Amino acid sequence: MKRKNNKLKAAVLSISMITILGSTAVSPALAGIKTAFPMYSDFMIQLILTIPPLFIIPSCFLCNVLTGKWGKKHVLILGIVLYLIGGIGAGLMPGFYMVLAARALLGVACGLITPMAQALISSNFEGETRDRLMSYSASASYLMGIIASFVVAWLAAFNWRLAFLIYSIALMVLILNIKYLPKDRGIAGQRGREKRQSVNWKAWLVIGGMALINVAFYTFSTSIALYLKNEAIGNDTTSGYVVSVFMAAGFFMGFAVPAVRKRAGYFTVTIACLMMGIGYTGLAFFHALPPIILSGAFIGASYSIFYSSVFLKIARLSRTERENTRLVTFTTAGMFLGQTVSVYLLQGAERIFHMTGYRFRFSFLAAALLIGALTAVIGYFLPGRQTQKDTAAANGSV
Repeated sequence: MKRKNNKLKAAVLSISMITILGSTAVSPALAGIKTAFPMYSDFMIQLILTIPPLFIIPSCFLCNVLTGKWGKKHVLILGIVLYLIGGIGAGLMPGFYMVLAARALLGVACGLITPMAQALISSNFEGETRDRLMSYSASASYLMGIIASFVVAWLAAFNWRLAFLIYSIALMVLILNIKYLPKDRGIAGQRGREKRQSVNWKAWLVIGGMALINVAFYTFSTSIALYLKNEAIGNDTTSGYVVSVFMAAGFFMGFAVPAVRKRAGYFTVTIACLMMGIGYTGLAFFHALPPIILSGAFIGASYSIFYSSVFLKIARLSRTERENTRLVTFTTAGMFLGQTVSVYLLQGAERIFHMTGYRFRFSFLAAALLIGALTAVIGYFLPGRQTQKDTAAANGSV
């Protein structure tokens, strides 16, 4: 029985390994794609990375509908099949617009798969095992990000089309989940009862918070290469080293999060805010490479804490299994919404404060995160806050 349970854990965690590959995994191949399609502008070439997120968000809501009718396993299998077709298929397409169409299909697939990474943990595991797996899922994503950064760069050096073979890893995920994931059925019949329930405002506040955290988190990955180049820090490969450390820190922190949550309790997410704020402070004020690498490590590690804590809080706030699936879906959509609007929100901050540049953006995010951490600390001491006993019971709450 224990061996079977371990196989189920491996199957569920494997889902997190492919979700991170959705949009940016093939970025090392962009130069080769530009050479193959010289008639298109840089903006058009970059659509290869930006098209998938545009389709992920509406597909997340489609996931919510389909799971109510077909069940999680069937939706997951459909998503992985589409993932393989869109992911690998982009490298086989003869024309540029056909490549973009395949990338759009990949986005649809990611919208079906990504919510399942957490929803299946919530529905198949309980207690400490559930808490631990939610932390490990972040580590699984980071691990695949580390592997992909090297594999894709190596494949793209031979031919840009080969870079899309990275998506074939989903075949292993498909086999594992077909074999070990238990069958379930749609639970749309619960909708009538859920309509009479009050709005779960606490859960929606958590979802909004996750969207804002992703505004900060994805600013790092979308800005670090250009920031280092503009500041003349290092050489063309330096950003690769910084990102590798960033991902490695998130990977290792994922294993430490259960212990951090057990000891920090209420202050778990406060610590994550503080860590990410320190990371962006370092990026804003330091000019040497070593502290910049350390700052990236702080940001990567902090997100592992945020990621597992938010989904754990959603699981605890959900009143039914159907509501949990829906809230996880909306949380996932909120994550990608934060990723999509991050650039525009920071541009708005630049206009408000009449300042520009990456260092201002990093300073703005650092201030917001540190204020958030301070607010959480003050909130701990406000009258009427839940008792210490309640806090311990809600260990790791957001």
